[in-house]
Amino acid sequence: MSHDDTRTPQSMVLADARNLSWYEHGDRSGSPCVFLPASASSGLAGASLHAAATASGIRLISVDRPGLGRSDLAPRRRLVDWASDVEELADHLALDRFGLLGHSAGGAYALAVAYRLSGRVACTVVGAGSPPYSESWTRAKGVVSRMTRAYNGLAIHTPRLFGAVYLLSAPRSAKAVDRLTALAARGSSLDASFAREHPSETRAAIEALGDGCRQGPSGPTEDIASLCRPWGFELREVESPVEWWHGEQDTNVSLRAGWEMVSRLRLVTPHFVEGGHYVLFARATQAMIPLHETGQ
Repeated sequence: MSHDDTRTPQSMVLADARNLSWYEHGDRSGSPCVFLPASASSGLAGASLHAAATASGIRLISVDRPGLGRSDLAPRRRLVDWASDVEELADHLALDRFGLLGHSAGGAYALAVAYRLSGRVACTVVGAGSPPYSESWTRAKGVVSRMTRAYNGLAIHTPRLFGAVYLLSAPRSAKAVDRLTALAARGSSLDASFAREHPSETRAAIEALGDGCRQGPSGPTEDIASLCRPWGFELREVESPVEWWHGEQDTNVSLRAGWEMVSRLRLVTPHFVEGGHYVLFARATQAMIPLHETGQ
C-alpha cells in the first residue's frame, strides 16, 4: 500500500442517512483494528501509526468521528451511542471480530465501543485515555487540571465561543501545520523528544487536528463536549480485555487519572511506563501485539 492510498478516504451511508468516513492504514490483509484518534482529530491521524501497523500485521481502520473530517455531525448524542456507527462500519466491512485502539479522547470512544459491542471486540488498547469528566471522582485533587476543566467547561456551557476560539487556533493550512510541528519538537519533554525523532508521525497527527475542522467548529466542539456529559455506561461494565498504556510524565492526562481509570476497569492490563502523552505512538509496535491476535 502506498502512502497516497492511506490518504484516500472511504465512506458509507449509515442507517440514519449520515455519511461516515475512514482511512485504511497498515497491512490490508492483517488483523482488523478500528482506531479512534485524539479529541477533534480526523482519521488522518492513523498515518502516524501506518509503519507500526504494517510491521505488526494490523489493518488499521482510522475513523472520522461525527462532525470531524468528512463524517456528518450527530449532535447531542451520548458517548455510548457512537458505538452504533462502528457497528455499522464493521458490518459494512464484514468484520466479525476486531480490535480497538484509542488515543487520549479516542480512548474514551474506544471504551464505549468495547462496552456496547463486547461480543465482537477482542481487545481494546488505550493510550492516555480521557476520563469521564462528569463523574464526581474526576474532581479529586490531581485527577484533572484546572486548565482542562476550564477548557471543557467552555465546550459545554458556551459552545459557540469555544468553537470560535478553537477554529482560530486549529492548524488549517500547510504553513500552520509546519509551524506547530516545529513547535512540538521544542523543549526537553519526552513528547518533544518524540516529535524530534519522529517528525513525519508528529506532522500527521497535527494535520489530522486541522482536518477535524474541515466542516467548521461544530464537530470538534461536540466531540469534546461528549466526553464531559454522562457517557451512558460505567467503566466496570466494559467486559472485554483492555490494555492501558500511560506515560508517567504525561502532562495532558494525569498519571493519577490513568490509575483511577485502571482501578475501575475489570479486565485491564496496565502499562505505566516512561513517556509523555504520545507514549502510545512511541511504543506502538509493542502496544499493538494483542491486536494482532484479533483475527476476523
